[in-house]
Amino acid sequence: MKYTAVADTDIGTHKAVNQDSTCIKLAETPIGIAALVMVCDGMGGLDSGELASAEAVNTFSDWFDNELPYETENWNWNRAAVKTIERLEKINEKLIVYGKQNNIKLGTTASGILAIGKKYLTFHVGDTRIYKVNNDELSVLTEDHSFVYREVKMRRMTVEEARLDPRRNALLQCLGASGGVNPDIKLGNLEVGANYMICSDGFRHVLSPKEIFTKLNPSAACNDAEIKGNIRDLIETVKLRHERDNITALVFRADL
Repeated sequence: MKYTAVADTDIGTHKAVNQDSTCIKLAETPIGIAALVMVCDGMGGLDSGELASAEAVNTFSDWFDNELPYETENWNWNRAAVKTIERLEKINEKLIVYGKQNNIKLGTTASGILAIGKKYLTFHVGDTRIYKVNNDELSVLTEDHSFVYREVKMRRMTVEEARLDPRRNALLQCLGASGGVNPDIKLGNLEVGANYMICSDGFRHVLSPKEIFTKLNPSAACNDAEIKGNIRDLIETVKLRHERDNITALVFRADL
């Protein structure tokens, strides 16, 4: 199994600081190639969002480098899911304590994929999304932990109303700004040749699913150069449409 991962990020046209953080880690293990890919979006309306997103990425990166090699000696995906939830809860607690000590508010989303061999685990808190793009369709693998997503799901708001609603950035949970978090964890089998895309909400708000599919389906983006170029094309489109947020996307794929 061969993994490919490419990310690009842009401060955008209105923000003074890029509060998004990304992580791409690859390593050989006794049970196969391992990959950790994630995107964290620091809360734009809160202080020190860039610190919060960096803390989440660094915590997972340190675990991948220093603890995963030992855990793969007796690997169990269900145990990995439990430990991932615990890791996210500890990040949340650490950010809350830091905020209280420094009299600031800070928070971040955290969405990512841990893959080993042909299997993967997704973890998700907030409204950073994980998509799967194959040659047939674009599908969303996560549910936004946001006010507008809940309203759409409850049929109290249409998708178009949610897209334009001024509360579209209001989250029901994120790391550092929630008393407790309830991460979404899913286990699955990787689809060989499909592109898995993780993006901050700034990337997707003004793009249609068709536009994302056209640029990031495997036929249009099957190697590092094509993926990188097509992500950048979409980022530039987003900027031309006056998206106010930071813009980040990461594409991960597995090939035989």
